[in-house]
Amino acid sequence: MNHLSHEEQEQILDFYFRCGEDRDINGGRDLIASNPEAARLYANLEETLTDLDHIKYEPCPDNLVDLTIARLKLAASVKKKPDDSNAGSQLHQLLEKEQQALPETPAKPYYQPQDSDPTLKFNPHHRMGELLAAAASIMVIFSLLIPVGGAMRNAGRKITCQNNLSQVGAAFSTFANDHADQIATARVQAGNPWWKIGDQSTEARSNTRHPWQLIKEGYVTGREFICKGNSGANPIDCDEGQMNSLYDFPCRTNVSYSFMLFCDENADALQKRRKIIASDLNPHFRKISPCQNSCQPQDEFEKVLIDDQLRQIMSANHRGKGQNVLYCDGSVNWLTVRIVAHNSTKDDDIFTIQGISEYKGCEMPTNENDIFLAP
Repeated sequence: MNHLSHEEQEQILDFYFRCGEDRDINGGRDLIASNPEAARLYANLEETLTDLDHIKYEPCPDNLVDLTIARLKLAASVKKKPDDSNAGSQLHQLLEKEQQALPETPAKPYYQPQDSDPTLKFNPHHRMGELLAAAASIMVIFSLLIPVGGAMRNAGRKITCQNNLSQVGAAFSTFANDHADQIATARVQAGNPWWKIGDQSTEARSNTRHPWQLIKEGYVTGREFICKGNSGANPIDCDEGQMNSLYDFPCRTNVSYSFMLFCDENADALQKRRKIIASDLNPHFRKISPCQNSCQPQDEFEKVLIDDQLRQIMSANHRGKGQNVLYCDGSVNWLTVRIVAHNSTKDDDIFTIQGISEYKGCEMPTNENDIFLAP
């Protein structure tokens, strides 16, 4: 039997959790297909972890390690001698002393039975040392598991995000066949703002009126518009009567994706199979995006000047690592870049309008191939 190396085991984990570089994920897939030992490990992962799917996810506090260390230091300082101001102040010093003593001194019981040697008495310093050693072991385990747990959570958020966009894409396709006239009325006219999410006037003043129709007509629920990576987003919460009276999402926090700016210039874009029509949030307009908790439309757009540095950043939904994008054919891909090619036309940045660096909130795409996902 060929034993798997550490690198091969990591490739299998990357493939199972769909995290890491694409080459590692693909390498794990090929390894499983060609190596019986790898296939057995993957099967064991499936069998062991599938039972955990029903467990409710409880997020791990980001400051858990800091809190644990602080409590250990506090416990050590309480146990120190009155005449020794340095005892217990440094956790690693205590551990080093304990480790040096262990090979030379055999372990002794913390208490002595009455019929044994009365010189053997309870030693609180030994107990404190062992407690600290156990705590150090726990901290080592935490230091190993927390990065893995973080990667697993990020991978889970990315997969959930992809599922959301897939459902939105399927709803778009069905809705376009059933209500082409309503999509036309949701177009933003030239000169109108496209960023006023929450504005309920009859005239389209936001870029979310066409996806809002999917919820209003019952094709999807509000939860499909929430990316787990956006901590400031919340699903829409209103009854059917309230929903029927709305023309748009009631609040910016109800949608954590950016959609193609739908206007007369690109009216037929939904018919192009490889056209990108949605993605994780555009990183340039976070101040007027669901990351802002206010549910009142802003009266003024704060001008945004996009420089070379801003042109390099990815969506904040997934910590700037990349973004999921939805195509017209319903497929969803994970992109670690924001530049896409359009056959013979020049490359296009999906988060900007071609040739425009300063945004006032009413810009329009320059042509049908100019993708602009907003806000």
